[in-house]
Amino acid sequence: MKEKLVYIRAKSEKVPPLQQRLVRVLFVFILGALLGFLAKYTDGLVVGLIGTYLGFWITVTTIIAVRSRSPKAAALHAFVFLIAMLLVYYIYSMVLFGFFPKYYFIAWGSIALISPIGGYAVWYAKGNGWIAALCAAFPISLLLVEGFSFFYTLSIPRGFDIILAILLFIILPANHFQRLRMLPIVTGLFFLIEQIGLLYYLPG
Repeated sequence: MKEKLVYIRAKSEKVPPLQQRLVRVLFVFILGALLGFLAKYTDGLVVGLIGTYLGFWITVTTIIAVRSRSPKAAALHAFVFLIAMLLVYYIYSMVLFGFFPKYYFIAWGSIALISPIGGYAVWYAKGNGWIAALCAAFPISLLLVEGFSFFYTLSIPRGFDIILAILLFIILPANHFQRLRMLPIVTGLFFLIEQIGLLYYLPG
C-alpha cells in the first residue's frame, strides 16, 4: 500500500528538526486563530459573509494540507488550523454576546475531528494519476456545488466560491495532464454531491 501511495506522490525524505516542525504547527494554529477572529469580527458585513460559508475554509485548509511536507503533517495541520479557528470564533462569540453556541461548536468540532482524514487525502492532490486527480477534484467539486447559485443569484460570497474553485483547479494539479484527468471527476462529483444534498447535512 505504501509503495502505491509513494507512486502517487512521494513525501520529502529530508526530515526537518523537531523545533522547525513545531514552529510550523504553531504558525498554522496562529493562522487559524487569526482567521477565526476576523471571521467573527467582520460578521454582518459583506466581506464577513465570505467566512460564513464553507468555501473559504475548504480552500485554506486544502492549501495548507497540500503544502505540508507529508500526508501525516497535512493531517495534523488541517486539524490544528480548524480547531484553532473554531475555538477563537466561538470564544469570541461568547465574549461578544454572553452565551456559548454549544450545538454549533460541537457540530463543527465533530467535523474538525475528522479533518485529518481529508487533510491526509488532499495532500496527494499534488501527485500524479487518477487517485491524485480524485483527491484534487473533491474540494473543487464542493466549492462548485456551494457556489453554483451565483449564476442565478449573483451573490458575492457564492461568486467567491467559484473563484476559489478556479484557483484550486490552477494550483492543485501537478501538470496540465492532471487537469484533464480532473475534469470528468469534478463533473461527476459535482452531480453526485448535488444529488445527495451533502452540503444540506452540515450545520447551518
